Amino acid sequence: MTGNKFRHNLLDVRQDGTIIIYNRPKFGDNTQINPVYQLELKIPNQKKLVRVSTRTKDKNEAIRFALEKFDELYRASLLGQSIHSTSFTKALKGFESYYLSPNIQKPSLKNRQHYLAQLKNHPYQFFVEQQGDIGVERITPEVIQRYYQYRQVQHGVSNNTLRRETTYINAFLSWCLQERLITERPETPRPEHQNQVRATFNLKEWRSIAASMKGWVECAPNDAIHRDRFYLRDLVLLTSNCGARPGEMRVLKWGQVNSHKYPNGEVRMVATFPTGKTGKRETVFNTGSETYFKRLWDYRKEELGHDPSPEECVFCGSDGREVSDRKKSFASLLNYCGLRTNTAGEVRSLYSLRHFYAHQQLRNDPPTSVYDLARNMGTSVKVIESNYGDRDNVSRGQNIGRKSGSWATNKSDSKNSYPFM
Repeated sequence: MTGNKFRHNLLDVRQDGTIIIYNRPKFGDNTQINPVYQLELKIPNQKKLVRVSTRTKDKNEAIRFALEKFDELYRASLLGQSIHSTSFTKALKGFESYYLSPNIQKPSLKNRQHYLAQLKNHPYQFFVEQQGDIGVERITPEVIQRYYQYRQVQHGVSNNTLRRETTYINAFLSWCLQERLITERPETPRPEHQNQVRATFNLKEWRSIAASMKGWVECAPNDAIHRDRFYLRDLVLLTSNCGARPGEMRVLKWGQVNSHKYPNGEVRMVATFPTGKTGKRETVFNTGSETYFKRLWDYRKEELGHDPSPEECVFCGSDGREVSDRKKSFASLLNYCGLRTNTAGEVRSLYSLRHFYAHQQLRNDPPTSVYDLARNMGTSVKVIESNYGDRDNVSRGQNIGRKSGSWATNKSDSKNSYPFM
């Protein structure tokens, strides 16, 4: 046995000091030897030694790995690329500093912040906690495939979720390539797109929710939860009356809410969404939706002692800030109503309200125009036709927003004045 107390079973593979494999003591116990071989490389014209794990206990396999690693790093060195391993954690910190720079125009700062938040969630858990803070140069297509499997097995995510997460990971790896932390970006086929429609509600179920919400709000155990439930109730009602995305409703400001009077005297509430998948749009709410906006306005005005600011979110917290997540509150409501899942066992979410709106518009008699519906919801005709109904059953050219049956909205008897009316 050769070596010292920190390096055991030392083997100079080429007998010139450029490739050495050895064993280290076990962590926390210097009397025991870790059977996994470590590797030390001296690359020509490089001052720093490269030390990595071979990740194998087999001596011959460790030698093979060492020779291939030497050739790989020597080639990278000749091309002027960095040969030293950079951990996922360290690279992510560098990427964050770069990605939040005001000099970057696209994607928007909000989207970049979202990308970073996503990278720090499940990818971080996998590459750092599951893969031992892997060096970014070792993130191969095979490793990314293991990430897909990890997400599907551990969290049951869909292909569409993995496709979005691949976008975040690719943005990060593209930066690593730009900074020469890796020699090439691993190209992994994205999971196939799934035409997946979230679980929604039928009209009977929606009526049950609408009838149960008042009791759910009133049985709140404290003032903070009561306020949260009060706001969620009108978020549910307004979302199901316009079909906007949960993220769009979350950031809707009072200055983006107004009303429009049609030639026949009918007044409709209108929300202007400045950004979205189809760009800026105005979304028209179903008849009677002013009731819910007025209720929220009156509540907030009493809470503040003055009118809410046009820049304040309609569904804000008590401090006036945007509430980023109401998933738990909505789950609480559905559990209260016994409607958390549908008959197929699929879990419902706030997005289910958007699908409810679309389905009901297509079930009007006559149905709402697919074109009108797509424009109001900020999506494409193709998505509407493929996800919500048979195109042959859709009568084009009808006005948006009529209601079927007793899918009714309470009329407001308030005498107060509102800037959006």
